[in-house]
Amino acid sequence: MSMSHTIQTSYEAVRSGYVAADDTALDGATSGRTYMQADRRVAECWEAGPEVGGVTLIFAGSSADTETFSWKLYGYRVEGPAEFVCEGTGALGPAVAPGGKLYADTLVITDPGNWLDIPVAVDSTNNRICKVCFDLCGFKHLYVEFSDFGGVGEATDIQAFVAFF
Repeated sequence: MSMSHTIQTSYEAVRSGYVAADDTALDGATSGRTYMQADRRVAECWEAGPEVGGVTLIFAGSSADTETFSWKLYGYRVEGPAEFVCEGTGALGPAVAPGGKLYADTLVITDPGNWLDIPVAVDSTNNRICKVCFDLCGFKHLYVEFSDFGGVGEATDIQAFVAFF
């Protein structure tokens, strides 16, 4: 008789802290913002161990239900460049996160990227915690770039959290 085991992990912050201003975009050319491994901001990336197959991302931020933000997700292989995974938009919902933050209840993938395992948004637009799930496909590090927040109708700060399976 064989038995399957499922890894049970908690959510870990992807970034070093809540982000309170738009990130300078990875553009592939600007010094410090190229796709090269040398420009990877170590403290702003989540590192996957060899046991990681797939990941789930959730988002939390301040300040009120329905406030919005935008995000882009990149993956790095060992010593490889940043590879675009997907991008989308989000909106905070009513579910309270630690520190009085709110979890995102809406995530829309606006560009699913071109690769083996297209990420999916699960449980979106229903006042519950929404998540993005995908197969890590060999990435060692994940980086989430945030934009379009801090203005009227937008979240004042945002963070991504990752769990793996």
